[in-house]
Amino acid sequence: MRSLLGGWSPAIVSLFVAIELLACPRLAASQAKDSATGPAPAPVARQASLATVHKTLATSGGEVALDRRAGARLQSAQHVLFDGRYADAMSAFAAVLESGDARGNYSLTSWAQHGMAIAAAFDGQLTKARALYDDLLRAPALFPLADSIEAAVLTKRHSTATALLDRFSDSHPSALGQQYAHSFRALDLLFAGNCDAALAELTHVPDADRPLPQAIRGNCAAKAGRHADAVALRDSVLTHPLADPNAWPMIVARGVALRIR
Repeated sequence: MRSLLGGWSPAIVSLFVAIELLACPRLAASQAKDSATGPAPAPVARQASLATVHKTLATSGGEVALDRRAGARLQSAQHVLFDGRYADAMSAFAAVLESGDARGNYSLTSWAQHGMAIAAAFDGQLTKARALYDDLLRAPALFPLADSIEAAVLTKRHSTATALLDRFSDSHPSALGQQYAHSFRALDLLFAGNCDAALAELTHVPDADRPLPQAIRGNCAAKAGRHADAVALRDSVLTHPLADPNAWPMIVARGVALRIR
């Protein structure tokens, strides 16, 4: 996956990768059938901003060169984020925005803003993360509800997260939708300090062995003093075969797993 999609922004890669990260593989056939009779559960895959394509070759050579330079710098920042070096990631994304290389390209600008928001959240800078997410959410998005859920959960706006997750769950009854809703609800409960409720919530996910549920279980095992179990779950997430650095869902799952020491 990484070699095929390495040149694409997280906005686009997430559309391909997130279903594999959040959903059970054995559900693929039934979901394909569901998509023939109703709308596909696209919001489940949406953990990035609007997936717009880079400027076409019809633009001037200078703009193309700027886009390529900005894209390369953002890709580098994304790998730093993937590794959990959150302060360094914020600096790297901010440097791209400050350089002006991404100016006028919404896909690249939103990529940097999203990366900074996630990095700030996992670095414990909640006030900054909330401001960054607020800026990101003011812009157009393909799946604003899913983006808003991520923002509320990662910045610990628990009442907002609960309301948004209720709305999402009611409107997305598919297996993929429920995997997403229950996983992020469990994450919100973990961040609220309620492991019992988080683990109970995970009993409702179609597949509890996907990266985010495993990361949540690992954190709760650590809190309960079961260090060996916690480390095993953490390492399972960090060595996941679909751990593409361009997938926002994997960035979130890894961020949760990296909390386990």
